[in-house]
Formats: sequence, structure tokens, C-alpha cells
Amino acid sequence: MKAVFLGLLLAISSLVASAHEMRPSIASLSVDSQGVLKLELVTNMEAWLAGIEPSLPDTDDSPNSAIYDGFRSLDATALESVLQDREPDIVRLAKVVAGGAPVKMTLSSVRVLPVDDSELPRDTELTFVGGLPSGAESIVYRVDDTIPNTAVRLFLQKSEPRVQFVKTGRESDELSLDQAVERSISAIALEYIELGFIHIIPRGLDHILFIIGLSLISRRLLDLVIQVTAFTVAHSVTLALGLYGVLEFPPSIVEPLIAASIVYVAVENIWHNKVNRSRAVVVFAFGLLHGMGFAGVLADLGLPERDFVVGLLSFNAGVELGQLAVILVAYISVGVWVLRYPWYQSRVAVPMSLLIGVVGCYWFIERVTG
Repeated sequence: MKAVFLGLLLAISSLVASAHEMRPSIASLSVDSQGVLKLELVTNMEAWLAGIEPSLPDTDDSPNSAIYDGFRSLDATALESVLQDREPDIVRLAKVVAGGAPVKMTLSSVRVLPVDDSELPRDTELTFVGGLPSGAESIVYRVDDTIPNTAVRLFLQKSEPRVQFVKTGRESDELSLDQAVERSISAIALEYIELGFIHIIPRGLDHILFIIGLSLISRRLLDLVIQVTAFTVAHSVTLALGLYGVLEFPPSIVEPLIAASIVYVAVENIWHNKVNRSRAVVVFAFGLLHGMGFAGVLADLGLPERDFVVGLLSFNAGVELGQLAVILVAYISVGVWVLRYPWYQSRVAVPMSLLIGVVGCYWFIERVTG
């Protein structure tokens, strides 16, 4: 039992070092009326330059983290200059096959995207262009071995964008260039469920801590169900409103408040040994904040206009599956063994809440001060 508990503490404490989180990349492909293929790859090029293994969740976990920090300290202009000098190597990242043959791509532009917080990851947009062979009916995009898992999007002039999530070193399915080809609703739903799930596990570290915090003093299943339901309804509302453009808050405001929500839940766990009546209302309010964070991620990935509702609901379902997985693992790891004992609050709930609170405070200060 001690080994399980210590393992959980170590896992949570390791999240403090997540100031340089490795996020998925986004590859957007489009074809114009002249048969010119354009690829816009948005990814963390500082990590690529430093040789960070893309499977790592955080650049600090790499022996090359100091090299990464050096590139991260460069301003946008200086980093763009470094990347331009590496053009021959960067072009190799644009791996597109059409008609069974590689498409010759050239680097058109390099743009380092602005970010408010210097401690947060910074993305670079690489634009490549190339001519498709005559008669090409489909294309396949391959994620390079040096690039993190990638959301691949294909935009055609009179068709809905198509999205696939492709892992490092793997190829996408064949992306048809036929304007008349339509994907089934089930295919769209499965793609966005996967994207929503991945946003929680393993990428949503702050959301994971919040959910664990909710479960620590929920000794009755009903209490946990009420809190999770309130959180789900709330973040579903702001997720939808954010995507429809009704609510717009910059990440510089939303992200610190999400960290503050983690601190609040942790402190309440320390002061109370059971769920009070007002907790569901507070969780609902914090769920509104987390929904804004989800909306920012989904806006970056894009939603098919015709099947907007399907994509939105499916992404939300993926998020819920991720949250349920966190709750299930937490319950099996700790709750099922020690929840019934009188010393659970003092020996498990309070120490874990303290650690969660410390991580939340660290994130809050980091996100506010930049």
C-alpha cells in the first residue's frame, strides 16, 4: 500500500517540471485549383533543433534540455534566422506522397508564433509548397520521426476539412482529393473522440490534477457523480460558446485561473473531510474555466463546418472518457484499498491535496509572471 501511495506522490510531484510541455503538432494540407499542394506545419522547432525525443512529455526530461532552453531564450527573429539556415534539413519534414511517389516540397516561409509566457512552449509555423503529379487522386502524409504526434488536416476548396491524429513516425490514411468524397459521421466522431481523450491523457496534466482533487474526499459515489456532472455540463457550455465565438478570453487569463482552481480544490480538501453542499456550485464555476481551455485546443485543430455538432460532441465525449479513466485509475490505485479506513483523510487525502496544491501554486505563479 505504501508503495502505491508513494508512486502516486512521485507521479504528481513530477508534474511540477511541466513548464516545457511537449504538445502535439498540427499539419494543415490544402490543394488549390492549379494542383499546388501547401503544407503548414505548426510544431515546437526549439525541441526539434535541440534533438528532444518527441515521445517525451516534457523537454526537461531530455538530456538536451539545456540546449532547448538556449533556443527558447532566442527572440522570434533570431530563431527564424537559425531555422532558415537549416532549410535543407527542415524540408525533409514535409513528407507527402501522391500517386505512390514523394511530392517535392520547398520551404516557403518560417514564422515563429507569438506566445505571452516565455516559460510556455512556443510553436513555429513552417509553410511548404509543392506540385502534385497530374491525375493524383489522394495523398498520404507521414509524420517525421523527430516530430511529436500530429493532427493532420486536409482542406479542399469545396469540401469539409478532414482531420486525423497520426503518431510519430506513422503515415496518415489515404486522404482523397475527390471533392465528392464524404466521410461518414462515425469516422468523424471517432477522430474527435480520440483527439478529446488525448487532450486529457496524457496532455491535460492540469485537468488530471483537478479531477484527482475532486475525487480525494468524495467518499460516496453520489458525491463524485454530482461534481463530475457539474464539471462536465459547465465545460461543455463554455466549450461550445467559445467555438461559436460568443466567449473569447485570452490564454493569459484562462490558464492562471485553471491553475487557481486546482489550488482551491486542494485547500478545500485539507479543511474538509467530506464534500460540502456548495462544492458542486464551485466546481461548476471552475468547469466554465476549463471549458475555455478546451475551446482553445479545439479551435486550433478545427471542426468540420457541416458536421460541427458531431465534432464538438465527439471531442467532448473524448474528454469525458479521459476524465473517467483518471477517476477509475485513482479509485483502483488508492480508493478501493484505503477509502474506508478512518486514517484515510490524514494519511492520504491531506498529503496528496498538499502536493496537488503546491503544483497548482507553482503553475499559477509561472503562468502569471511568465
